[in-house]
Amino acid sequence: MTGADPAISWSGRHAVVIMPSEIDISNSGEVCDLLLSVIRQDPDTITADLTRTTFCDSAGIHAIVRVNRQARSRGAELRLAVGGSRVARVLELTGLDRIIPVYPSAAESRDTPRPGGPGRPGGPGRPGGAGRTSPAW
Repeated sequence: MTGADPAISWSGRHAVVIMPSEIDISNSGEVCDLLLSVIRQDPDTITADLTRTTFCDSAGIHAIVRVNRQARSRGAELRLAVGGSRVARVLELTGLDRIIPVYPSAAESRDTPRPGGPGRPGGPGRPGGAGRTSPAW
């Protein structure tokens, strides 16, 4: 990504990654690579902090979907913190807010335990979960 390195913070096995102010075709590959590199560190949960993100196009949505697939395949949960950002509306229109857990803040995401426990089935979109199910994308 352009500018300073993105902020990544850890609380146990929960990573919070601050996303850039805009995610589009020019940087979506870098955003995806960054989140995938965090997944390779074997977290239980990853929160993409989009609270300061004001724009996200289809390339950004595609990156989020790809990261979600990879996280799920490794037993991790991707969460999105959106606050009052404009990205919340994009997630709603695309239906991603029904597939990926959305939180008002990174702190609330971090402080909310995973349903079913870390690395276990039972969270939203996970087999065996009491929560909602989700399509493979």
